[in-house]
Amino acid sequence: MKVLVLGGTGFIGREVARRLSSQDSTEVVVASRRAQGSPAGSSGISVDALDQAALTRALEGVDAVVNCVAGDGGAIVQGAETLVRAALDAGRPRVVHMSTMSVYGGAQGLVDESHPTRDDLGWYGHAKIEAEASFDRYRQAGGNAVILRPGCVVGAGGVDWVGRLARLLELRRLGDLGAAGDGPTNLVDVADVAQAVVGALALPQSPNGAPRFNLAAPDGPRWNAYFTDLAIALGATPVRRLTARAMKREIYLRGIALKMAERLAGKLGARVDLPPAITPSLTRLWSQQIQLDSGAATRDLRLSWTPYAQTLQRSVDWWRGSPS
Repeated sequence: MKVLVLGGTGFIGREVARRLSSQDSTEVVVASRRAQGSPAGSSGISVDALDQAALTRALEGVDAVVNCVAGDGGAIVQGAETLVRAALDAGRPRVVHMSTMSVYGGAQGLVDESHPTRDDLGWYGHAKIEAEASFDRYRQAGGNAVILRPGCVVGAGGVDWVGRLARLLELRRLGDLGAAGDGPTNLVDVADVAQAVVGALALPQSPNGAPRFNLAAPDGPRWNAYFTDLAIALGATPVRRLTARAMKREIYLRGIALKMAERLAGKLGARVDLPPAITPSLTRLWSQQIQLDSGAATRDLRLSWTPYAQTLQRSVDWWRGSPS
């Protein structure tokens, strides 16, 4: 099988390409705007995911494509539409699309794949819902698509849910949030996401549209416990107990100032290593009582989940070896 991994030099894409390359029967081609940085065992090509003609050429002779492309809302939506058109022109290869739990919006409680999507949390969830709809149309046109909805992806290279939180903990700007940090984390190891892709590529074609799969480890902690475990493993102790007033200062004083500095640096073209900001969307997630039901992925994709303790250790080992 020949598999094209779009966005294959990013956090999830690299792990997907590495896992697929370890299989004797799989030829892996990593496609990104920059061909450099392809994992061992794979080849790399430079492709703009928004260029339909270039993407169609890249798909020639390909059996399957894994879409790990990130970006802003426009890039996510346009990228999905472009991939569908290119795939239809290139003989309808199987597509595995990386979506997100954000498509469930502000849902509460135990959520499986039958739960309706909710476009109520901003541009990212909206873009991912639109992208999923593109792959439903691909399936209706005779294509084969599988959609994966991971929770918060962690592990080596996890900038968002390892690196950002580690910096905040080391700066003593994050800790036990009380009720504001009592939401489930829905953590998933990046290695398990890659294994889910392997399972999705082997899945028999569904007659009922593009199947969806939630991806979250069953033993994931709540955010307060994760913050504490991560802080202890990093030596960023004692762990602070932060009040609601302290968090408001973080969001509306320091957070706004950091975002303004980030925008100014972007306009000036300056490369500045600013500390991370705590945003309202983050604090909303940390308190949201949503728990992904990943039973379908366990059963149909034959996943065996990485234990939380092992995932935590991998994440910390990576951070300790990463630049500050």
